[in-house]
Amino acid sequence: MPQSDHEHPSVAIIVNARPHTWSERAITFEQVVELAYPGQPPTDQDTYTVRYSRGQDGHGSGSLTAGHSVIVKNGMVFDVLRTSRS
Repeated sequence: MPQSDHEHPSVAIIVNARPHTWSERAITFEQVVELAYPGQPPTDQDTYTVRYSRGQDGHGSGSLTAGHSVIVKNGMVFDVLRTSRS
């Protein structure tokens, strides 16, 4: 049976060296930040940098910015850095 756009097999992704299972076709900047820092809502003093590698062909590595998403691939790696102004 063919899969629709809403059905996507779960894949394993790595966020800040921790494994996660992801069942959607794409992941947003905000979702990656939530996986990296669960239960820690961003404040006006926080800035996040999200970089990924091992992504889909043509988008194997890069940066993800607020409001944007990237198609996930099994084994994809995300590095999230939080910087707080003091």
